[in-house]
Amino acid sequence: MINNNFNPHSNPFAPSGETEKYESSKEIDLGYTPRPFQAKLHNNLKRFNVLVCHRRFGKTVFSIMETIDRAFRNETKNPQYAYIAPTYGQAKRVAWEYFKDFTKGIPGAKAHEQELRIDIPRPDRGDKIRFMLLGAENPDSLRGIYLDGVILDEYAQCDPTIWGQVIRPALSDRLGWAIFIGTPKGQNHFYDIYNAALGLRNWYVRIHKASETQVVDANELIEAQATMTEEEYAQEYECSFAAALTGAYYGKYMTQLEEKKQITRVPYDPAVGVDTFWDLGIADSMAIWFIQYVGKEIHVIDYLEYAGKGLEYYVKELKSKPYSYGEHYIPHDGAARELGTGRTRQETLLDLGLRTNIVPRQQIADGIHAVRMALPHCWFDRGNCEKGIAALKNYQRKWDSKNKMFLDRPLHDWSSHGSDAFRVFGMIYNPQRSGRKMMGLPREVESEYEIF
Repeated sequence: MINNNFNPHSNPFAPSGETEKYESSKEIDLGYTPRPFQAKLHNNLKRFNVLVCHRRFGKTVFSIMETIDRAFRNETKNPQYAYIAPTYGQAKRVAWEYFKDFTKGIPGAKAHEQELRIDIPRPDRGDKIRFMLLGAENPDSLRGIYLDGVILDEYAQCDPTIWGQVIRPALSDRLGWAIFIGTPKGQNHFYDIYNAALGLRNWYVRIHKASETQVVDANELIEAQATMTEEEYAQEYECSFAAALTGAYYGKYMTQLEEKKQITRVPYDPAVGVDTFWDLGIADSMAIWFIQYVGKEIHVIDYLEYAGKGLEYYVKELKSKPYSYGEHYIPHDGAARELGTGRTRQETLLDLGLRTNIVPRQQIADGIHAVRMALPHCWFDRGNCEKGIAALKNYQRKWDSKNKMFLDRPLHDWSSHGSDAFRVFGMIYNPQRSGRKMMGLPREVESEYEIF
C-alpha cells in the first residue's frame, strides 16, 4: 500500500529471487502523505471505482499516486496506464506537473513533454511502465490501445461514449482497473454510472462531501456559501446530483421529458418518412439526428456521431439503416465552397446520391429558443439516441471567468455537435403545424422514391 517512503522496487508480486536484485536500492520518498479520507480510499478500492468528491478534496493527486503504486506492483509485461480528462489541454493543466513531480525521483523515469507521457524502465523485467495523459474530446482516437488501469477525471464533462465504447474494452484482456473521479454536473452519465455501480460486486462507490471531510476550512465554506448560489454550492461542495447544471440551455426541459417518460423506447414506423438533421464537422465530430412526425408528436428515433470521417462514410451509414427517408437538412455552412476543390459539401453529398436542403443561417439564440419550444413535443429513443440525449442535457453557456458571468454563447465541447445538429431541426420547426404539415413538406413515404 502507498506510504510516504514508497519503494517502487519492493514489488510484493516479484518472482522469486528478483527482490534480492534491489537489496541495495535506495528507498525513494515520493513526497506524498495521504489525508485520512484519501488513506481510507486507498485501502478500500476495488477493480472499478466511482468517487464523487468535493472541490479541493485532493482526488487527482490521490488517483495519480494510486496509479503509480499499482504500476510497480503489476506483474504483466509493459504495463500501461492512462489519465483521461475532458480535454487534452485540461489533462496537461491539471495532472502533468503532478505526474512529473511524483516520478522524477524514480531511477530511469523519463518525461516526454510533447506526448505527455512518462516511461519508467524495469531492468529486472526487461520492460517498462508507461503513464499517458489523454483527452476525451475524440474517443475514436483512443481506440486500439490496451490499458492496465485508467483514471477518468471529471467524468461528468467527458464524452459519455468513451467508457463503454473505448475504455472498458481496452481493459478487458489485462483485467485492468478504473477510477472515475469528479464532482456532479447534474444527472448526466456520471450520475448514471454512479447509480449503476451501487451494489455491484467489483465496484466501490463513495461520496465525500465538504461538510463531512473537514478538508476545507469551515470558515472558507461559509465564505463560499455567501457568494455562490444554493445550487452551485450543493453541486461543488456537497456533491449533489440533484442540483441543476448551471448554465444548461435544455436541462429543465430534458428533466421534464424524463419525468413524463418521453425518453423511452421509440420504434421506427415504416409508414412515415424519416428526416435527418446534420451538424457538419470538419476536423472534429459530425452529428445527425433521425426524426419522424407522428400526429402531433416528434419521434426522435436515432442519432449518429463520429469524428474524423468523410461525407461518404455518413452516406453509407444512412444507406445501411432500414429507414425510408424524407428530407435531409444541413446547416448554412454546407453551401460554403472549399478553397481546395471549389465545391460545396452540399454538392459533394449530391454526388454521393444524397439530396439535401440548406437551412439558412439564424441567430444561435433564436435556434435555442426554437429547440426549447419543440422539446415538449419530442419522444426520444433512449438506446439509439443515448449520446445525443446526453449532449442536449449538457449543452451550456460559456463561463467568463474573468468577469464572473455567463456569456450569451454556448461552450464548445463534446456536447456541441449533437446540440448544433438538433438546433438545425429547431430552426425549421413550426409549432403551429403538426404531423405531415409540420414543416410545410410532405411526410408520407413515396413508394417509388429512392434517394440513393
